Amino acid sequence: MHTVENTLSQTDSGDDMQRRLRYQASYGALLCLDLLVDDRISEIFCEHHEDFLIKNKSGQYVGVQVKTRIPGEGPFKTNDIAVRNAFHRFVGLEIEFPSSFARFVLAANCDFYSVGTDETNLQFVLDQLRGKPTFGFKGAMKTLISELRESHKCKKEIVLSVLNKVHLEGSAPKFEDITATVTSKTAKLRPEIVEYRSVEACALALIEKVLKASALTCDQPIRTHFIFTTSPAEDKVQTIVQQKRITGTDVGSLFTSSLQTLLVAPANGNVIETQTPTGSHVLEKKMAAGGISAPSISMAKDHQESAEYVLQQWIARYGPEAAKQRSGHIDMAVRTVCTEAHDNTARPDKPYGAEMLSASRAGLKELAKDKEHVLGLKYEQLLGFVSLATHACRIWWSDRFPLDDPNGTV
Repeated sequence: MHTVENTLSQTDSGDDMQRRLRYQASYGALLCLDLLVDDRISEIFCEHHEDFLIKNKSGQYVGVQVKTRIPGEGPFKTNDIAVRNAFHRFVGLEIEFPSSFARFVLAANCDFYSVGTDETNLQFVLDQLRGKPTFGFKGAMKTLISELRESHKCKKEIVLSVLNKVHLEGSAPKFEDITATVTSKTAKLRPEIVEYRSVEACALALIEKVLKASALTCDQPIRTHFIFTTSPAEDKVQTIVQQKRITGTDVGSLFTSSLQTLLVAPANGNVIETQTPTGSHVLEKKMAAGGISAPSISMAKDHQESAEYVLQQWIARYGPEAAKQRSGHIDMAVRTVCTEAHDNTARPDKPYGAEMLSASRAGLKELAKDKEHVLGLKYEQLLGFVSLATHACRIWWSDRFPLDDPNGTV
């Protein structure tokens, strides 16, 4: 039935525009991730002179433009309006800020035309120009160079110097792949984040940060604040620029805050019922009997909550039966380590729990290095499974003794 609700608009392209904006922000997130590993980069600015402005520690900049096309429109050519507009921006920046730009990058989700030696093959003509700065063009590139000279009222040498700085990035992800690419890159740069949901949360948070940094604020109090400053115009500019800036520290802090929201299982009822033990008084009694310190017992309780959350995630992702198998595998692995620690430290004349815990921690740190064997769990999560086994009386930190809690008996 042809109704307003179930018919796509043929004239309102707002959804496509929003998709392109989100794609651009996602590409910016990929650039921001480089802040974590590329010591040449100091910060990245969003929608500041260019789609993205990369500031190198050398003091020079890299201007990045992101171009998108819907599937089926083909790769970009030299004479496409989007490409010509990009070069106009690049030349304008070079004239306004001489010697400030080390490179200009033109990124596209549909690649660049690369067939033959025609001047619509942008990579070919740029390679020719880099090999011979005085190369004489006769086709599309000659037309473009003339257009740039006339529009900017500049010498041909300036245009050629800009073209020499242009680098094409035609392998940018497709529309449908960009978010997964950000998630994948995040996982590679932060291998300690092993749960997919956590990695994805970090990636999405970074994309949202780039989106926010790319837009002027709608916050009225911030705008009116400048009335009361001694240099309103200058202070306003500096505040706007600061909002556009993203540093490596910002990315690291964003990931930390994103992960903190995932440390505890959601409290809105969206938790799957499990057979895992609840409470921790059995754990406290048993560890205290072994002479283990209060701070270590408190941390063990926190670790237990972390492990219980891992189990919830496994059930949601793999199903109850597979989650049970994974849990049993990890339980056997950590109990093996703790049993060896028990045998090496147990003594009849005094409490040995603290020494056993120390030996267990050392063994678990080594075990955590074998990511495949421990299903990608971190050291702290393995300690959580130790806490679960302690509560279920599969691990003891002293000689066995009667427990009041019926769930804690052997």
